[in-house]
Amino acid sequence: MDINIDSALNVLYQRQITSREQLLKEMLRVKMTQKEAEQRSITIIDKEKLFQLMKKTTEDELGFFPADRADFIDIFETLKDIDLIGFTLEIYKNDRMGMVISPIYLSQYIGSRIQMLKPERVLITEAEKQLSGLREMIDLMSDREVTLTTQYKPMYILLQLAFGEYKNIRIYFESIYTECLLNEKYDYIYSLPSFGHRPDELGKEFLTRDSDGIAIENMLGHLSEKGTLDIIVPAKITFAGMGYEKLRSYITENYNVESIYILPEGTFRPSTAIKTYLFSISTDQKEKIEFGTFRIDKKTIEIKEKKQLSRKDFLSHEDWRIELLLAEENENIQRFKSSDLQKVKLKEIAEVFRGKSILKKDTSLGNISVLNISNIENGEIDYRDMDSIDEEERKVKRYELFSGDVVLSCRGTAVKSAVFTKQDRIIIASANLIVIRPKEKVKGEFIKIFLESPIGLAIIKSFQRGTTIMNINYSDIMEMEIPLLPFEKQQEIINHYRQELDVYKETVKKAESRWSNIKDVIYNELM
Repeated sequence: MDINIDSALNVLYQRQITSREQLLKEMLRVKMTQKEAEQRSITIIDKEKLFQLMKKTTEDELGFFPADRADFIDIFETLKDIDLIGFTLEIYKNDRMGMVISPIYLSQYIGSRIQMLKPERVLITEAEKQLSGLREMIDLMSDREVTLTTQYKPMYILLQLAFGEYKNIRIYFESIYTECLLNEKYDYIYSLPSFGHRPDELGKEFLTRDSDGIAIENMLGHLSEKGTLDIIVPAKITFAGMGYEKLRSYITENYNVESIYILPEGTFRPSTAIKTYLFSISTDQKEKIEFGTFRIDKKTIEIKEKKQLSRKDFLSHEDWRIELLLAEENENIQRFKSSDLQKVKLKEIAEVFRGKSILKKDTSLGNISVLNISNIENGEIDYRDMDSIDEEERKVKRYELFSGDVVLSCRGTAVKSAVFTKQDRIIIASANLIVIRPKEKVKGEFIKIFLESPIGLAIIKSFQRGTTIMNINYSDIMEMEIPLLPFEKQQEIINHYRQELDVYKETVKKAESRWSNIKDVIYNELM
């Protein structure tokens, strides 16, 4: 931390000004007062004039100053020479629940995109998220018309103070999750929208209800005839159904996907750890679509692997899960997708639901056993030493497991699956598991065999919404395709699998016994 910022924060903390919002508000108060004082030639020596100027200049916008004259003078003197953006970045850098701050390497990459594309009119939405490199990015665009937006009043004031005197910069106090920037068109738009938020007032009907989908649709409407939108979105955009399926169709019918790149793990930590992508969408038709992954190399971002698809091949895919195209099993996956085997979505042949949320503190010696990920090893369930809860049966009935149910981990670091066998007690699935209850056309063991196959695992991982820690939504798994073989063929595969598994277990058991005996013989020779 900058030693001057650290000292300034201590001055504010001593006056019980501690929250990020309060800290930013008082910094803005000082900078607004300082700007007005310089115009009126009022110095810090004129303490009463400075205090009255602060009240007149800032209290309509920022509310009443929470201390007395002496406190304000001390705070003013402490903050007046500290960089506004540097101070803001410092207080928000470890914000886990609030504002996302884009890393500087990403801002630098966007700067290079702007230099390459040479747009005349540029829009950067929710510009406060780009503070770590915004000043440098704007300096690169001195000959371009640049518009910045924010939907938060303190950030609007901050942007006005930092960039309001730039003749090529316009700053709008508007939300991108409703009708905005009426009649405005841009050659280049960069957006880092909120993920998964549902705005209350939309102003118009959008294809999706979530903020990320709304932002895409909204910003596309502001592209000029030769415009490009670079937007960062969560993984669900590439495969989720309902409104997102309609959004993907809308994009392919009216615009052109140029590229989709997976951003490095942890790009937006600590605010969020979900998997994110950088989409480039333009009004200009492209014959090839690029897809791949970024990596961080010496604090810069670069392409790790890149592939191309023809526009025709890209449009032939139902969704945009580029993990499947990048996977080592890609050739087999494409062969599976193009084979003559009958395929069905899991939702067509099974009931799919998530287990019950149970906190560790709620477990006790009770009448209901709980199946957790830790109870699954090597594709089988260990029914010993299970957690339990004391609960009325009727309250957990919807989560009760039955013979033939397939359980699939949706949290953790590894994909685990198993088939449940009825026990002499009620067992329910925890929220870390997805339950797949097959109907009459398919057997649970057959589903499990497919899920643990290389193709099945690759498809499951393509639905991953998180990064290191797995996060899979049961509604996404419902869309997963599996082969639907005749019942007799399913049973044949199951029988073969069981037989070979028994041989494997017996072989391992004999090998372990032999090794144990040999070790004993060797060790006895040492006595």
